[in-house]
Amino acid sequence: MKGKAKWSILLSLLLVFSLVLAACSSGGSSSDKKDNKTKTSSNDNYKQVMNLAETEEIPTMNTTIADDQVSFIVFNQVYEGLYTMNEKDELVPALAVGDPQIEKQGSDYVYTFKLQPNAKWSNGDPVTANDFVYAWQKVVDPKTKGASYNYLFPTLGIKNAQEIIDGKMPPDQLGVKAVDDHTLEVTLTKEVPYYKSLFAFPTFFPQNKKFVESQGKNYGLEVENCVFNGPYVLDSWDHNEGWVYKKNPTYWDKDNVHIDQINVKVVKDLQARINLYMGGKIDAVGLSKNWVAKYSDRDDFRKKLGTSVYYFKFNEKNKYLKNPNIRKAISMGWDRQAYVDKLLNNGSVVATGLIPGGFVKTADGKDFREANGDLQNYDLEKAKEYWQKGLDELGVKNVELEILAYDGPDYKQNITYIANQLQKNLPGLKLKINQQEFKVMLDLEDNLKYDIATAGWGPDYQDPMTFLDMFTTGNGNNQMAYSNPEYDKLIKEAGEKADDPAARDQLLLQAEKILIQDDAALGLMYQNGGASLVQPYLVNFASHPFGPDYSFKFMSVKKH
Repeated sequence: MKGKAKWSILLSLLLVFSLVLAACSSGGSSSDKKDNKTKTSSNDNYKQVMNLAETEEIPTMNTTIADDQVSFIVFNQVYEGLYTMNEKDELVPALAVGDPQIEKQGSDYVYTFKLQPNAKWSNGDPVTANDFVYAWQKVVDPKTKGASYNYLFPTLGIKNAQEIIDGKMPPDQLGVKAVDDHTLEVTLTKEVPYYKSLFAFPTFFPQNKKFVESQGKNYGLEVENCVFNGPYVLDSWDHNEGWVYKKNPTYWDKDNVHIDQINVKVVKDLQARINLYMGGKIDAVGLSKNWVAKYSDRDDFRKKLGTSVYYFKFNEKNKYLKNPNIRKAISMGWDRQAYVDKLLNNGSVVATGLIPGGFVKTADGKDFREANGDLQNYDLEKAKEYWQKGLDELGVKNVELEILAYDGPDYKQNITYIANQLQKNLPGLKLKINQQEFKVMLDLEDNLKYDIATAGWGPDYQDPMTFLDMFTTGNGNNQMAYSNPEYDKLIKEAGEKADDPAARDQLLLQAEKILIQDDAALGLMYQNGGASLVQPYLVNFASHPFGPDYSFKFMSVKKH
């Protein structure tokens, strides 16, 4: 997701601010701002309201099957798990009361969490340990269609998770137990230093069994088919138009939630969002390309390097893309530096590996990206050599492929730029562009109905594994038929080396080289930058480096 969420998390060619959170505001129209002077908060003498602009509809409200960042951002406001990330990007207890008691039992590690006794669902039901057990068992149950994040449970080492996913054991054998209503016991088969990161991730959120089952197939489809336990509730949801969050009156920590209402409108066009910002209708907007140069000298301009990596996914069921030399040629055959400088121009940098720079360090204190070096670069001569070798191996002179890309109005120029370079640099290559809306893209990728797809991944937790393990054979996020037994072996061994960080690092470094350098399973593009205009009265307006991008609970509007 970022990947964050992964998310994860299929993202388009525009950057993080433009895709997932385009704007927020203290009011909106001048009449709205006048009304904001009504006293509604102990800290402020004006109404706490935000107005946001998203570029996409919410794909799903079901935490067990979601795999996109738009959904995860919504989940992070209306649902809550054991941990959350605060305004300082620190993982802090949410439904958990403090940190767990950890006890070693044989080769297992038993984590016992005490839960907030006053936590309630928005329908008044208490949030209990059984809600976690119910939701987690659903995720790993092979009968749950679309649970692409089920692999996070064996990644975390929850006992029997992999056996259940493989259909070898029933879901009720998962290593999670409700000792009583407010005591949750989780059994892990290994020590995992990043367990808090995962327990803050929406796939590990609880679900109200009684309510969910009462809704049947309608669960999560409309506001009335949802029940919430987070800082906010969805008060209304007008599909493809927008939605409204309101402060949750049953939330256990409602006194520390400052924003009363958040209005979200779907606005796909960047020019339209900029016009709204300049007209005082919204108070933050993501920028790209020429807009960065135009507004970079303003006091409200911000620029930040993110932790999401964007790339081409190659469907290896395609007879041409099954050939590694064809994949290498396409990966190396276009100028990514010119792309980030000329077309993006917002702080993005060329991606030279799947793990982003500045994200995580190895056991000896080195940045993971620096430790593994540049694994994929623009090299036209080598690209041509690989291309000709691939054509010879396939016995063809021409290759026709389709690039699946997001349909937003700001994207066609970007993908056309890349396609034109590749067609010019690789003789015999013809590329067609298929632009689709976000939900359609997700469906096409899930069903492997594409040749090349533009995609991206934001980290779900702070560890290289959040990028690497999704490309193992059969993984729910490996939507490109990639399979390498040696890669699978390295990832498996790394998952068993939590007690030896240095050895684990070597396994992960080697795995990344196989994926990107040797196999060219992905064609790297860039590590995202975020350029935006943000009004200074938005307090704690910041994006998280992993997991869902934003936590509105910690935000407020300061009088200006």
